[in-house]
Amino acid sequence: MQMRFGIKTGQSQSAYTYADLSSIWSKSEELGFDSAWLHDHLLAVSFTGRASDPCLEAYTTLAALARDTSRLRLGVMVTCAGYRNPAYLAKTGATIDSISNGRFMMGIGAGWHEQEYKAYGYDFPSLPDRLGQLRETLKILRLMWTEANPSFKGRHFSLDGAECNPKPIQRSIPILVGISTGTRTLPRMAVELADGLNTTANPALCRQIIGRAEEIRKKMNRDRSEVVYSAQPTILVGTDSEIEEIVKYESKRIGLSPQDFRNKLRDKSCIVGTPEQCANGLRAYSSAGVDYLIPMIIGDRLLWPLETVRDEMIPLL
Repeated sequence: MQMRFGIKTGQSQSAYTYADLSSIWSKSEELGFDSAWLHDHLLAVSFTGRASDPCLEAYTTLAALARDTSRLRLGVMVTCAGYRNPAYLAKTGATIDSISNGRFMMGIGAGWHEQEYKAYGYDFPSLPDRLGQLRETLKILRLMWTEANPSFKGRHFSLDGAECNPKPIQRSIPILVGISTGTRTLPRMAVELADGLNTTANPALCRQIIGRAEEIRKKMNRDRSEVVYSAQPTILVGTDSEIEEIVKYESKRIGLSPQDFRNKLRDKSCIVGTPEQCANGLRAYSSAGVDYLIPMIIGDRLLWPLETVRDEMIPLL
């Protein structure tokens, strides 16, 4: 399958303002990227490690960005199933699909950030319960988006004639299940109840996750073209001087020394180098079965790094 490319701009990962995001997404659309994604956090999850850094709420920001773009597919990668009632989430997704004229994609996972749950007054369930919430949420999203007057009775959630009108513009909104390390339950959900997966795992673990998903898909006799296997690596692309410029810019902006910023990138397994070197690093994902890359591009505020990725790196893959 041909590799597709989106971009990831987790709001707090780089303390983006709304103006930053609008500029980056508009430029990405101009350059022909397939999609753009936010993350779903209430406390900052950033290079600085400061939970108090700015972090715009995902779905209100997404609705606004839908009006700033006209072609990009868009979504939140990944939505935490525990933060919103699934019927309400379905209504939100249907509304954004209408606002965007059929460009919404759903990325959703079981949730992991215990500090964030507790800070905002949510109970932090056990992992089996969080997986149960996710399973029921996936079922409810489909019901709400496709059926009239749907009802559902589960262990965690229920519906009783929950109309969702207007229905989404898309006949079937794509749903991707977020997976960080799980190699059994989540890959099964991704192909049985959704349309594929998105993972932050390294290529070796990606191979295991996708291998498990493929086992289930083949048993279901589901066509490979119906399933997406995506990954979201972090990349810093350029010549030595360009990389140095980006590091100086980003480190100064968030209050770290250039060396500390480089250390943070290393901790995040960021792929750093020339377009050729980064393309070589990304080929490992393709070899693992990934068909959709959604990288976080360091320095994207400057906009020209997006051009470097499009013009000089992607053609090498």
